[in-house]
Amino acid sequence: MKSSKIAKALAVASGATTLASWYAHAVAANPDKTPYDLSFWREGASIAGTALSTWLVHRRSPAAFPAAAATAFGTIALGAANVLKKGAYVTRTWNENSIKEKAFNRAMPLVHAAGLAGLEAAGALVAWGRRSDKTVLAGPLSAAPWYPQARKLGLYFMTFSMLGHWVEMLFCTGIKHGIFKGGYDRENHMLWDQWLFPFPAEGTAAVLADVALTPAKNAIERAVATSIVPKPLRFPAALATSFLVNQLACTSVDFATGMVANRNYELWDYRDMRFHFMGQVCLQNSLFYSIIATWGVWQLLPALEKLMKKAGDTKLDGILVGMGSVFLFLELLYQAVPPKKKDAGSEEPDTTSDADKAE
Repeated sequence: MKSSKIAKALAVASGATTLASWYAHAVAANPDKTPYDLSFWREGASIAGTALSTWLVHRRSPAAFPAAAATAFGTIALGAANVLKKGAYVTRTWNENSIKEKAFNRAMPLVHAAGLAGLEAAGALVAWGRRSDKTVLAGPLSAAPWYPQARKLGLYFMTFSMLGHWVEMLFCTGIKHGIFKGGYDRENHMLWDQWLFPFPAEGTAAVLADVALTPAKNAIERAVATSIVPKPLRFPAALATSFLVNQLACTSVDFATGMVANRNYELWDYRDMRFHFMGQVCLQNSLFYSIIATWGVWQLLPALEKLMKKAGDTKLDGILVGMGSVFLFLELLYQAVPPKKKDAGSEEPDTTSDADKAE
């Protein structure tokens, strides 16, 4: 038991040190100059591996040491490959002679060597302790009664924040090819190039669908089932009523968001669209969002609910830890210094500070 406590403490300290270095790099990096190259993918893999290895040590899992060893080897080996290919341990996003450039490329290899060595040692302690006690910690990550619901909503928020970006790209591609009406920004670097940029609005919409629209749909089904509506018409009636409720909710949220964040029509402008209201909402998009919401509450979310029950606590906690660690990295990368849209026909601006240039 003593070795287990030491392993947990060592894993937390070592994992936190390694993750903190990656998160610091995300905050300091310029997202407009961060390419999806070897260094970027290595960061994501290292972050997920570090978080999962720390979690596996906490669970006293037999996979703790192999996961920690694989994470350490991959992080250092791919870092060395990046040095040989790019001349830097992490991809340069600043002036080559800047303070940030020198600090991160000199400090991070040392931090990672120490942090990941500590994580490997923690995994080795778990493996040593399992020779006499093969117990694996069971149950959810937290015993709090609210945890399963919070975990589910957290997974929904992160998953649909990512999927929402790709749906937005698909919708704009439909506009490009004349499938939908409207306009789109062809030079939006954030939308077209940074396709891992999370869209929190879509993640929030998924959470609202689960906590508000799904209960509304269930209430509508119960009400229709006990009404005078003929039995063959009950499903169509419930579906149509749910669609109208979803349309009202989606349009209201879209309009409220526009009145708060889009008063000057900087994000979208529907004033040239037919059947719009104050340029903030329009019938086409209202129908599009409502169809997705209705499909979500009737088909997608129930299917995901069944899938989560089948997966169990251990798998869901592992997904939450791995996905959450990478999602935080992306949020810090793109939200700490939000990327800028390119103007048509212009060169990408040099955002290096005068102080860094002088260095």
